Amino acid sequence: MLFRLLGETFRRRRQRVAVALLAIVIGSSLATALFAIYADIMDRMSQEMRSYGANILVSPKSESLDISIAGVSYSPAQEPAYLREADLPKLKTIFWHNNVQGFVPSLTVTARAGRDLEPVALTGTWFDREVIIPKGTQVRSSFAQRTAASSDSSFRTGARKVFPWWRIVDGKWLDDSANREALLGQALSRRMGLGVGDVLRVERNGATREMVVAGILSTGGPEDDQIMVPLAVAQDMAAAPGAGGRGLVSALTLPKDKLAADLRNKKPEEMTPTEYEKWYCSPIIDSITTQIKEVLPGSDAQAIRQVSEAEGGFLVRIQWLMLLIAVVALAASALAVMTAMTASVMERRGEIGLAKALGALDSQVATIFLAEAGVLGVLGGLLGYGLGMALAAFIGDRVFGSAIWPQPAVAAASVLLGVGVALAGSAIPVLRAMSVEPVTLLRQA
Repeated sequence: MLFRLLGETFRRRRQRVAVALLAIVIGSSLATALFAIYADIMDRMSQEMRSYGANILVSPKSESLDISIAGVSYSPAQEPAYLREADLPKLKTIFWHNNVQGFVPSLTVTARAGRDLEPVALTGTWFDREVIIPKGTQVRSSFAQRTAASSDSSFRTGARKVFPWWRIVDGKWLDDSANREALLGQALSRRMGLGVGDVLRVERNGATREMVVAGILSTGGPEDDQIMVPLAVAQDMAAAPGAGGRGLVSALTLPKDKLAADLRNKKPEEMTPTEYEKWYCSPIIDSITTQIKEVLPGSDAQAIRQVSEAEGGFLVRIQWLMLLIAVVALAASALAVMTAMTASVMERRGEIGLAKALGALDSQVATIFLAEAGVLGVLGGLLGYGLGMALAAFIGDRVFGSAIWPQPAVAAASVLLGVGVALAGSAIPVLRAMSVEPVTLLRQA
């Protein structure tokens, strides 16, 4: 009987049914598209955020506080402390090794350069280097130990990867094996009056070295006032073979808001073993810096807050924006369904009054309307899923340059949202139909 009533309703009231179905399809398709984008694109957005550069600074614990004036670093007289260049590949052996997108050493020394031998900062780094990642791991988590690499592997990194906005405005990039070439920062080049092909004289501790300017570097940062050279050259000038200076790491991280609420404000030493394991296995920046300290004993790893917090804040805002758009779309769909169902109830008030006069219970009348809404919700959810995935694929290709594939979980969510919107939009009209006496309904009819 119920199925026959539903069939008659859909056949006789096609316009009302079509309006309600269209509202559900639009709402569920937009929500589906946003959920699909959220599921597939947020990780890619986090990778795109790595174009901000390094978000972790690794330095030796005994390193003193340097004072930088006009790009020149000054420090108290003492034996300088450096990270070891050979230890840097261990950064790819932490638990979240796949999140480490790149790393570079940065060894800066003070020297005098140019025709007037003015004081400058000379920084050695890797520009484009393939490093060998050692097998095994040194992290504390037992799970991390089980998933560690079992053999050596290679990884390409360097300043060109970690700082993708660095550009050569004239000349060429340096090769890491070059020992007689240098890059001049754009501001320093103008100040010294030197260009590509000119000979740059550099003096430090009584020793003089002549290098050819291979390129002019523009970064928009302090490097514009520095001389950039391969790491081996800086090591030689600092008389520190094998020194890596500081390490700059670019790692994918999640905002701290993604961590369980009971762990956000706890320090690691205050956590229980279970809490610590959960915190340790979360890709937030604090746990990654902890793992870096473990694989590089004697080092101190700190987040570069202006980068990491900007990334986390941006991703959280994007998530809330997508959620707000989905909620607004579903609410608008529910209002459209409510309008269509209210009109349907008014048209059928004679039928409702007659049924109640013949002994139909309010629950039986409500079941008919809610069943109609449920069928519309399922159909609207399925159609909305197909349309939403097509919309998500279009947005992913045009906006993010990435393909988005259908996911069963998103399909289930779309159907549930469609049913939820249909039932929510039908609630007030059904309650109104149940609350009116049969005599009144028949008189109005």
